[in-house]
Amino acid sequence: MNLEKFNPVIPECEDGFVIEDADPYFVEKSRILKHYLHIFTSTMQRKFNYLVYLDLSSGSGLKLLNNKIISGSPAIAFANTHSFSKYIFCEENQSQCDALRVRINKYCRHENVTILNGSPNNVIERLTYYLPDSSKGHRVSTLCVIDIKTLDTDFETIRVLSELGVNLLVIQNFIWADENVYLQFTEEQREKLNDFLGEPWSKYEKEGDTSSNEQFFRQLAKIYHNKLRSLGYISKGSFYPVESDDNELQHIFVGYYFHTRITSNEQGEEIKPISQVRLFE
Repeated sequence: MNLEKFNPVIPECEDGFVIEDADPYFVEKSRILKHYLHIFTSTMQRKFNYLVYLDLSSGSGLKLLNNKIISGSPAIAFANTHSFSKYIFCEENQSQCDALRVRINKYCRHENVTILNGSPNNVIERLTYYLPDSSKGHRVSTLCVIDIKTLDTDFETIRVLSELGVNLLVIQNFIWADENVYLQFTEEQREKLNDFLGEPWSKYEKEGDTSSNEQFFRQLAKIYHNKLRSLGYISKGSFYPVESDDNELQHIFVGYYFHTRITSNEQGEEIKPISQVRLFE
């Protein structure tokens, strides 16, 4: 992956506002995000008049990792070599949302930005008012980044995004520090798991099939990938190795999904996964 040197648009320093802790996989996710944003914008700017970046869990714009302040996903999006025409950031945490507003107002006020406070399930109806319509003379392409760390995003929310013609970059990276925590998903959180998939988990459950967090995650990632494909997306998915403790995941999953309104000829060679363990389509 050959990208230009990253130049932070939002300074990576203490400014008196909220800075949330980075999750264990954030460094790898940042590298992946930079890679795919570069691919998306460099390819789509030749085919579309207007590019929209949509982030369903943007955070405050900055992260704290090992006592070092680094750029969050909004800052990474602003620093991308090819700019988006519009940015839409969604954040459920009020303090992080407020901090993001301040930082964008100070450093990126020239950009076309909308910030929505709320969870993905709660802001989805409002998004219809902020996503521009595409027409023959004004072609719009939207990329939505979904960082899945819990089961809180219902599949119905993803279905609405699909109906709006939104392309998806989905990163699955559940934070599981305890051994056999997957049992909480399949037992205590069964209802949330069903909503996450948009159908009963029992459809995929087999006696004795799952015996570890990693095994359950890989099974869930594949099911979710195929569920998204069933919505009509052209897609590629990859497992990426990450450094983690014994009880945490050994891989994260990244799926890149193009809406079918983009023809297969427009896909070309733009999807080039990096350091993948396994690629399935």
